Amino acid sequence: MIEVAGVSKVFRVPHQRRRSLGRWLAEGRYTYETFHALKDVSLRVASGEFVGLLGRNGSGKSTLIRVVAGIYPPSEGTVRVTGRMAPILELGVGFHGTLSVLDNVLLYGVVLGIPRRTLLADADAIVAAAGLERFADAHLENLSTGMRMRLAFGVALRSEAPVLLIDEALAVGDEAFRERCVAELRRRRDRGDTALFVSHEMALLEGLCDRLVVLHKGAVRGEGKPAEMIALYRSLES
Repeated sequence: MIEVAGVSKVFRVPHQRRRSLGRWLAEGRYTYETFHALKDVSLRVASGEFVGLLGRNGSGKSTLIRVVAGIYPPSEGTVRVTGRMAPILELGVGFHGTLSVLDNVLLYGVVLGIPRRTLLADADAIVAAAGLERFADAHLENLSTGMRMRLAFGVALRSEAPVLLIDEALAVGDEAFRERCVAELRRRRDRGDTALFVSHEMALLEGLCDRLVVLHKGAVRGEGKPAEMIALYRSLES
């Protein structure tokens, strides 16, 4: 279960001063703008529920999911998550370019908290699912960005944590790879896992999510059935 109560997140954005040298030395190099990325956001994701976050670029979706994951502390409010989390956000953090593809499966899996015995048993299947069998012993730095992201997502989905946090991760592969990933997410949903899901793909959100939450300029504008929330999202100005 995920509970977000009255969460706000404020960032200080630096701007370089354009002043004379004397004033630059006296007053410092930067001025700062206060940016309210989230404004009093509350939502609840029940155990076994898949909930999607929908909104324009800059609406606060990624900030919110990172607050839930514990990457950003909230400026105000509280977050409570029941159960172990598997954040599928910054794919590939923990990869090492000079190691082989197989070695990186083990390395990245350990970063995500997957037991080493599970990784050793599943490494070949993970590489095959990412379509990288030919490159299993190649240095990761020689692969394209898309290949690395497919590998990262394939490893991340091996985590058996019951709470998934997913931010636009399905944009990394071709159609066949995406279909395999969606099938795995449906399996996780059917077994009762919980997910908070960010995507701009309407068909994906409708097919996977029980309901959607629409964010606009950092605030919740609505939540409910996917079709209704997609209509609300399309009615909002940029």
